Amino acid sequence: MGGRVNGSWQTTALHVDGRGRSACFVYPHRTPIFEVSAGNSIVKVTLHANRIDYASLLFARELAEQARAFTEEVERLHHIQITRQSRREESMA
Repeated sequence: MGGRVNGSWQTTALHVDGRGRSACFVYPHRTPIFEVSAGNSIVKVTLHANRIDYASLLFARELAEQARAFTEEVERLHHIQITRQSRREESMA
């Protein structure tokens, strides 16, 4: 990623609260679709339906790696929040 982009481009920000969802839809004769939804908004990521090349594979791996990094950061922040909340409750008791 991070290479030069030619043609159309778009940036979409999707605020996901506790009700957000993600799913991967697979089909026997076409590429999968990765979907992230929140409220009434949905972002779908897919590749050309009939053409998978090495760049497609690299993109899919990077997507998985970045999702894992996102998960690790959310887990870290959640742990900090729970620890702080526990300490507050102990100090009030």
